[in-house]
Amino acid sequence: MGDSSETRPVERLKPNIIGRFRLLWLAMGELSIAADAAYLLTGVALLALGATPLSILLGVVFYLFLLNTGYQFSKHVGSAGGYYGFAGASLGGKAATFQAWNMAFYLLLGLGSFGFLGVTSFVTLINPAYSGPQYWVPIAVAAAAIGFVFAYFGLKLSADYQMIGGLIEVGILIAGSVAIIVAAGSSNTLQVFTLKYLPGGMSQLLYSMIYSVVLYFGTVLTVTSLAEETKEPAKSVPKALVGAVVVAVITLVIVSYAFTIGWGPADMSSFASSPDPGLILFHKVSYVLYVLLIVFTVNSFMGYNVSVTNALGRNFYAFARDRVLFLPSSFRSVHKKYATPSVAIVFVFVVSLVISLIFGAIYGPLMGGLWMLFANGYAAYTEHIVASIGLPFFAKKKGIFNVFKHLVFPVIAVGVLLAVMVSTVYPSFPPAPLNLAVYLGMGWVGFSGLMTFVEWKL
Repeated sequence: MGDSSETRPVERLKPNIIGRFRLLWLAMGELSIAADAAYLLTGVALLALGATPLSILLGVVFYLFLLNTGYQFSKHVGSAGGYYGFAGASLGGKAATFQAWNMAFYLLLGLGSFGFLGVTSFVTLINPAYSGPQYWVPIAVAAAAIGFVFAYFGLKLSADYQMIGGLIEVGILIAGSVAIIVAAGSSNTLQVFTLKYLPGGMSQLLYSMIYSVVLYFGTVLTVTSLAEETKEPAKSVPKALVGAVVVAVITLVIVSYAFTIGWGPADMSSFASSPDPGLILFHKVSYVLYVLLIVFTVNSFMGYNVSVTNALGRNFYAFARDRVLFLPSSFRSVHKKYATPSVAIVFVFVVSLVISLIFGAIYGPLMGGLWMLFANGYAAYTEHIVASIGLPFFAKKKGIFNVFKHLVFPVIAVGVLLAVMVSTVYPSFPPAPLNLAVYLGMGWVGFSGLMTFVEWKL
């Protein structure tokens, strides 16, 4: 299977590089709250309209069932492969190989879409006159390069950068959101947490969750992928998972409520089509906060790139270590000075950048990024479904089975993911060009199954 004929020795990642507090802020880097507010929140609003805060809130409620799977596994399995390691520990090598093929697709698309095209969309929409490829292409390349540099030259360096930037970022978002809420006065209403402003009702709300659930996905990916290099991972990883979600949900619910109230719940159809609507709202309440939001939103995208490039480098290192995906043995190497999986990080940088430039050229950076995120959702959800299916079997083998934590919650998680996936194609497919994203996303899951069969036959 893979390059099993090669005899290059496996080089181990260095343990005990970071503690749980730095780990938490690396997770926050992937969650990238300010970048979410500028980019993914627009995608949620496009579909959830005046019920955007409700979609964000339900997104985290449903995500907690998904988080349970990663949380329970992380207390016993510490692997640079993250969910790949969970599948192997519970369902065996074939399930892990299938997991790896799905992860390779959604990880590379996710980094390129949100991290590279997302920041180009944000920057160019500040002034649409600078939206041509001569502007957005260099921005995308620079965004990718920053993530690469930090990831290549050391995990502790990445963590320190993200910790400082993340704390300031969250503070600015909450301060500006509170100012918007206060300025709205009597316009404040809790009806944005109902379906009053959503003509399509519950089906449209579920449809919007293809984005709102994805808002929180980065929590588990980064934290679990860095377990082998974390102090006391069996304790630190679960605590970092919970801490990151708590910070994220408080911030995102406040921000989404402020943006919806400030814009007007009945007028949210124009929110998603406006250039950087969050900046418009911040500008109304404070020019200083407006400038700071621009600076730290860009920094938020950079934090995402740093955290995710670190995580993906470890994932592909783990794939190569176990000889799946036909990766060359060089991916198993660890830099002697910086203790990073340097070859895998270079691969992640190059491939994700090329993919983002291709889709940016086809659809433009904004739609290209949203298109890629939509497509990668199917593989990402399948990854979580496989892990959730494996959790009760793993708990049984370990003798720690609890009917709620290891069976009921995973079943709910699988049901939520399947419902969201089905809602994207029933009762109708999304309009063009997102319909093509559905075909590619679903097709890749089938391709992953085919390649798993091929690998295990060789």
